[in-house]
Amino acid sequence: MSIVTKVVLVFAVCVCMVAINADDCQQVLTQLQPCMNYLKSGGSVSSDCCKGVATLNKAATTAAKKKQFCKCLQSEAKSYSVKSQYASSLPQQCKVNVAYPISYSFNCSSIH
Repeated sequence: MSIVTKVVLVFAVCVCMVAINADDCQQVLTQLQPCMNYLKSGGSVSSDCCKGVATLNKAATTAAKKKQFCKCLQSEAKSYSVKSQYASSLPQQCKVNVAYPISYSFNCSSIH
């Protein structure tokens, strides 16, 4: 295999990985869309919101997927003006056990 072919192959794999991560983040945002009012200003949590939280929790089947979801949540939360106290309480409000704290300061890379 020529060096050019190897470089193209590595580049293609990297592009696919970025696309997969973007799709994962879009999945997170889509599932949490019904939660946005709560995440910004508190109040009541809708059943659709809790369904989305449960769906994401079930989809996070590997440490890699959990890390991706965690990083997405952290990166997108600020742009959506999510209040940290509401984000951290959302799993409890929905009675969903998430294996790591929902926090701006949590190190997503520490998820195993």
